Amino acid sequence: MGIVTRRSLLALGLTATAALFVVTGCGSDESPSTDTTTPVSAPQVGLAPFTAAPAAPLSGAPLDRDALQRAALTLSELPADFDVVPDPVDDLGLAPAPESSEADKSSTDPAVCAQVLAPIATQAAGSVADLSDMFTGPDFTSIDQDSASYADGAAAAAAFEKLQTTLAGCAEYSGTDADGTTITYRVGGASDPNVGDASFAFRIITESGGFTLVADAIVAAVGTTLTQVSATAPSPIAPDVLHSMASAAADRLRAQTP
Repeated sequence: MGIVTRRSLLALGLTATAALFVVTGCGSDESPSTDTTTPVSAPQVGLAPFTAAPAAPLSGAPLDRDALQRAALTLSELPADFDVVPDPVDDLGLAPAPESSEADKSSTDPAVCAQVLAPIATQAAGSVADLSDMFTGPDFTSIDQDSASYADGAAAAAAFEKLQTTLAGCAEYSGTDADGTTITYRVGGASDPNVGDASFAFRIITESGGFTLVADAIVAAVGTTLTQVSATAPSPIAPDVLHSMASAAADRLRAQTP
């Protein structure tokens, strides 16, 4: 899944939340509302500064795409009421979406911050194999996992570092969705999740028109493979739930590592 798709879904979540508020806030004939457009207050969600975590020495053989698929999270490891989002190309047989179109007004400032929460293989080129999966749940929630396997420990460590360098340089940035709606982003860190051979965690708060989505993510290295598990919702996911999914992802990768 490319960054355009993931960013579009974040924006779609904000748009859908706004639409839901307008519909539910209109009132009924018996009790009309005098104000149907004032947005609900955004939840107050804290952010700590992002601090890079050193990568332990990484080593091992890379995994191919089939191994990454076998190691991918399944619905049994996710919270209840989530379902798989089919890939338009691989699962539905549709033609790949164009890179851009005249109607697409999406943008990011600074441009490098468009890499934040992008699949690992997009952020750090040169992987031997990569895989992305998306799951959707109730109340505008989603869970993503993407993995990328590198030829050796040096390449994996460089990718691990590159992801953190981008996060450290994008504490606050802004952009627009495909329709030109302004969106602001704030990035912060979280405590060491201690998953796999090396790991770090971060949070992204996305706001537009008074509505907020919170994305919490854990990136873990297992051998020469990196995996990123993120959960996005109007309110933060429970830390133990995210940690459990990331730990399961690392264990599944470990089982596939030669």
